[in-house]
Amino acid sequence: MITTLKPRVSSISSFLTQLTLRRTITISQSSTSSTESTKTTTESTNIQDVEELVGYRTLETAEFKALGNPQTILSINSPPSVPIYVRRGSLLSIYGLQEISSISSVRSTLEFPKWFKKLIYGGFVSSYQKLISTTPFSILVTSISRTSGSSGSGQKSFVCLSLDGTNDWAVLNRSAIQIYTGNSLNLDMHPLPRTISRKLSQKLNISGRTPTGLNSWKQLGYCLINGRGQVGLVGNGSVYNINLDDGEEILINKKNLLAITVNGSNDLQNCIVKYSFPVDEQVIEEVETPAPVKSTSSSTQWGKISNQLYHIQKYISNFFGTIANYTNWGKSKTYNILVGNQEFIKIIGPRNILLQSNTITGPSRQRLYNRSAKSTAPPPGEFLQPQPTAESQPVDKTSSDYLNYVTIKPGKGAVFKSTPDFSESVKQIESSSKK
Repeated sequence: MITTLKPRVSSISSFLTQLTLRRTITISQSSTSSTESTKTTTESTNIQDVEELVGYRTLETAEFKALGNPQTILSINSPPSVPIYVRRGSLLSIYGLQEISSISSVRSTLEFPKWFKKLIYGGFVSSYQKLISTTPFSILVTSISRTSGSSGSGQKSFVCLSLDGTNDWAVLNRSAIQIYTGNSLNLDMHPLPRTISRKLSQKLNISGRTPTGLNSWKQLGYCLINGRGQVGLVGNGSVYNINLDDGEEILINKKNLLAITVNGSNDLQNCIVKYSFPVDEQVIEEVETPAPVKSTSSSTQWGKISNQLYHIQKYISNFFGTIANYTNWGKSKTYNILVGNQEFIKIIGPRNILLQSNTITGPSRQRLYNRSAKSTAPPPGEFLQPQPTAESQPVDKTSSDYLNYVTIKPGKGAVFKSTPDFSESVKQIESSSKK
């Protein structure tokens, strides 16, 4: 009786062990599927070749960082209670911290800073969106403003300026200031100087009435930035920095000049002078006539006639000399206008200069694009005929250009053949298979 019970007890224990194992496997599978179904994020290492934007918890000053190549996006991390002025229509995104919901505390208002001076000196009025919050927040700003009519002006790139109060910046492009921040940062409009200063005229040994080349009826003023803060400028095309040491000079087309460092509002006339390329001038030498002979009693009548002839000759010489001077002046102006050198200015160091590679503004660029598109477009109702290419021209094919195939024949083995088309080979294979 005892012998028959032992096998039954062992079979029951093994059955219970199998049940326990199956129950454990079922629980682990249920837990794994539940975790995967509720997961909505991935590891940061799984996202490659992209820059991560992280919000900051504590900041003392705003941080600017240009993104992209070219740099068409600007990332700004702003501390609390510091206003940020963004050009209207250029704001892309506002985001906050991971644990603090700071987006709801951001307040936005529309302002028109220095609108009266901008209207007088520049003939424009720019609007900015003022953003301020009680907690730190971050924003993304694009280099193209959708509301200022510059969406079709081509590529624009950012350059970041950090002002510490030691230097000022003179911005000559009226649409360059895209964003700025700083409680002690000042932006004001000033008139462009017409002539150079006496200090620069003595240094260059030229007339004090020499023009600077900056002032024109299209642009009468510039924006002076001083104080402490950060500024984001945009330039047409790419923006480059040039550092001039003391005594160095550079020639620049004034339309490419984006901004320059100055020391106050009256410093532009101490470093910039208009430049015109020299033109060969014809030097007209005045013919010296001998002085009239002193009249004597015997030649009194002849002395009067000689004196009158002398004055007439001098008057004619001065008249032709004046005509020659105006002719040379007209030749110089015409040459500069035709060649395009009338827009050049000379800058004397020490200075920091920001240059923009493009000079054409939005409406002008759009007109040029439309004009080129019209010139290349076919007339209405006419279709363009495709031009023959080298691939469509018939060429003499050789055996190396054919397609090759192989057939296995009994007694012969593998037989290789070349053909320009498989259609005939397929027909031969199908006919042989039917037989």
